[in-house]
Amino acid sequence: MIDSHSHTFYSKHATGSVDELVRASIAAGVKVLTITDHAPFAVDSDNRLLEAELDYYFADIDRAQQEYQGQIKILRGLEFDYMPGSESYNHDLMARYELDFAIGSIHYVEVPGNRMVKVWELPRLAGQAFLDRYFANLEALLESGLFDAVGHADTLLRGVSEEVVLRRLEPLLPLFARNGIAYELNASGIRKSSLDLESGHEIHGVWSYPSRALLPQLITHNAAFTVGSDAHDPCDAGAGIRDMLNALLPLGLQSISYFECRRRIDVPLDEPAALAVGQSNQKIILQ
Repeated sequence: MIDSHSHTFYSKHATGSVDELVRASIAAGVKVLTITDHAPFAVDSDNRLLEAELDYYFADIDRAQQEYQGQIKILRGLEFDYMPGSESYNHDLMARYELDFAIGSIHYVEVPGNRMVKVWELPRLAGQAFLDRYFANLEALLESGLFDAVGHADTLLRGVSEEVVLRRLEPLLPLFARNGIAYELNASGIRKSSLDLESGHEIHGVWSYPSRALLPQLITHNAAFTVGSDAHDPCDAGAGIRDMLNALLPLGLQSISYFECRRRIDVPLDEPAALAVGQSNQKIILQ
C-alpha cells in the first residue's frame, strides 16, 4: 500500500508524532509512506508548521527513515497552500529543503470584499463568487510549475453538487498531463462529513470525494494519480485507500504514482503484487 498524504502533530490540528504515524502505518500494511505536514503559510499559522519547526520536522523524518529501514519506505513531503501571490514564498521554501514530494492544495479562497472562505465551511462552498475564484486559483496552481500533485481538488463535493464541480473541472483536465502534475485520489472523502444538498444538514458515512464520475475523464486526458489517506491521527494511517482503489479499478484506473526526489514513480495495479511496490513493476518518470 502507498500512502502519499499524511500529517502529524506538526500540523497543529493533527495528532501523533512522526514515530507514532510510522508505526501505525506499518501496522496498517503501508509500504511507502510520505509524510506531508502543512507547510508554513502567512494566512494561517495555527494549523501548520512554523518556519522555525522545519528543521525539527525533517530531522524527525530522517530518524524514522533510519530506525524503520527495511520495514517501510518513508519519504519527505510537505503540503503547500496555494493562493495567488504565494508562488515566490513557496518556491523559496522548496529551495531550502530536499523534498521527495510537494502537494499543492487550496484551503483558503479570498472572494470579493476581502472575505476568506475555507473549504471546510460547507454551507459557503456553493456560492458563485467562491466557485469562480476557487477554480481560477486551481488553474493558476496547475500552471505554476511548483507542485508534484494537487491535493483533494474535488473536496468541494462535500458541499457542491457533482454536476457543478465536474462542469468547472472539465476545462482544466488537460492541464494535469501538460504540466506533469498528478491528481490526488484522497481517501479522506470516505471519512469526512458532507452537506445534504436537499436538507442542508451535515451528514456522515457518505462518499463525497474523489469523484468517480470524473476519473474516466482524467484517465482519457492521461493524468497520473497519487493516493493518500490524509490521516490526521495515527489511527487513520492508510485508512480508506484499499476500499477506494477497489471501487476505482473497475472504472479504468490502471496505475498509481508516488514521488521520490521529486521524480514520479508509477506502480501498475494490474498485478496482485502491485501494491507491495516491488522494484520489478515500477517505472520512474523524470519530471
